[in-house]
Amino acid sequence: MRFIDASTVAGTRRTADGYLVADVKTARTGIQLYAGHEVGKPEMQVVKVYRPETQVFDTASLGSYAHKPVINDHPAEAVTADNWKALAVGAIGDEIARDGEFVRVPLIVMDAAVIAEIEGGKRELSAGYTCDLAWEPGTTPAGEKYDAIQKHIRINHVAIVQRGRAGSEARIGDGVSRGALPRSPVIRNRKRTRS
Repeated sequence: MRFIDASTVAGTRRTADGYLVADVKTARTGIQLYAGHEVGKPEMQVVKVYRPETQVFDTASLGSYAHKPVINDHPAEAVTADNWKALAVGAIGDEIARDGEFVRVPLIVMDAAVIAEIEGGKRELSAGYTCDLAWEPGTTPAGEKYDAIQKHIRINHVAIVQRGRAGSEARIGDGVSRGALPRSPVIRNRKRTRS
């Protein structure tokens, strides 16, 4: 299944060439809300999907962020070698780390028009990824009930968006927090392939 989550961009700087560089929080652990139709359960109005630490911070999941493209808004399809040149506005570096409940990544945005959008306030980030969605209802260690669990998370890209599912802490820029709100991303079914 293909998922899209979000966060914001903070602590930016400009390079001598005018590129925007930042160390950002992107995906997070915990429960995220999806409309039932987004995850193949149209009979459910809201689906609570759990992203446990063991999956979000799994070595293969973290490693899948390195050198992935940064996109301005999510594309309708996965980013691949065939379409990255038309879609990418920057890239993620390779120093991926855990930062509390978030994944922290270094990124660079190289497109002047997108940098202007970021400086104008478009600062939240949204990870586009595939995962296995296991319909295993349960309760988190914090006592929150959920309907399904994400497993085998693999990043495809990170998009710059107006509002992201991971909340306002996953952002580029000044670190201003407006509070985390549930998001409604586009989710498309797609068979996972392992390489």
